[in-house]
Amino acid sequence: MLRIAFFTILAAFLSISTSAQKLHFSYDFDDCGFGDRIGNFSNIIIGGNPTCICGIGESSIQFNGLQDYLEFDSLTNQLFSSNFTLDFYFWLDEISGDMDIMSLRSGCGKLDSMMQLRYFKNSNEISFEIGSNINNFHAYKRKLDPSNCWHRFNLVKFGLEYQIYLDNELMGKFVARENIVLSKIARLYFGNNPCNSIDNTKRFKGKLDEIRLYQSALSDIELLNTFKYPDRIITPNTTIFKGESIQLETGQTCASSISWTPSTTLDNAHILDPIATPENTTTYKVSFHNGTCISTDTVLIYTADKENIDCKSLLLPKAFTPNNDGLNDTYGISNAFIIESLDYFEIYDRWGEKVWDTQFTNDQWNGSKLETPLNTGTYMYKIKYRCGNQEYVKFDSFVLLR
Repeated sequence: MLRIAFFTILAAFLSISTSAQKLHFSYDFDDCGFGDRIGNFSNIIIGGNPTCICGIGESSIQFNGLQDYLEFDSLTNQLFSSNFTLDFYFWLDEISGDMDIMSLRSGCGKLDSMMQLRYFKNSNEISFEIGSNINNFHAYKRKLDPSNCWHRFNLVKFGLEYQIYLDNELMGKFVARENIVLSKIARLYFGNNPCNSIDNTKRFKGKLDEIRLYQSALSDIELLNTFKYPDRIITPNTTIFKGESIQLETGQTCASSISWTPSTTLDNAHILDPIATPENTTTYKVSFHNGTCISTDTVLIYTADKENIDCKSLLLPKAFTPNNDGLNDTYGISNAFIIESLDYFEIYDRWGEKVWDTQFTNDQWNGSKLETPLNTGTYMYKIKYRCGNQEYVKFDSFVLLR
């Protein structure tokens, strides 16, 4: 069975630990409580009577779409003027119309400094708007993925650059004309937009969980490493040798039942983490049944024949594009499964300076050095590895494109 490299797990742990040190507040609603887990911020007002229900961790809170909302102290607003990351998960219940999810605004005119996140039923779109005046106003929309019940939203500010993510995919990014200073008297709300009565938007009806505000701009890697995988498959697309098995792992779920297909090569098709022994390359699909909402996810398990391995054919792409569009964003070994052991995998810039290295086959380079994105250009890799009880050294060049 192929396993995730220890270094990858360690890197993820270190990233999560670093992120935790940057947290300003964290609400996970576990134990059905409304307290801040960090202790920096405790002034939260609960409107109505949100109920405690199964969530991403132990529990989440459910809004009824009528009186329920959360309100944060206006002192929070000053944090949005500096680098920050807002992170939370939401679940829409029984969608019957346009719905307000999150807002921070004191009035309803475009000139009013504001930000808001809303859902529009007819187009099945999430809309995010932010601005400080009509000349510094930005709006983005993205259709909701019907295969997800839980959705994740992130807003990241670094200097004048803003990045908006939905379900870990870039929804939009922009460079503001000037710093977007949000109203000092407005409140950060979940489910209580002051403009609901004017634009006929209903209050949020659904679940909310894992609300976090960081006092820094988290990187793409930090965002991915803090993802909770609700109703999702954790196991990445993987290659194994024929005759071997692999455990398919999933994240937290509140599903009443689970089903995997195809089931013939699984030890149990109705558990969270079945063991797969595919005879051929297989795409496994899992369905999480959550009443009226069904989440689905897939994972591709390639199978390779040990007898037909060409140890000299170590495959790496000739170019990659780390531009956060979800395609070719990282660089690494495509057929790492042929490697028995890796002495080193090193990447150098055109001047011969090492910019990245690893000793673990599944690691991927994101095009940065010390978290600073590198420029478009030609780079070189050098790899020493063992395959079939022999040592091989491979080196070549590739292109980074932005």
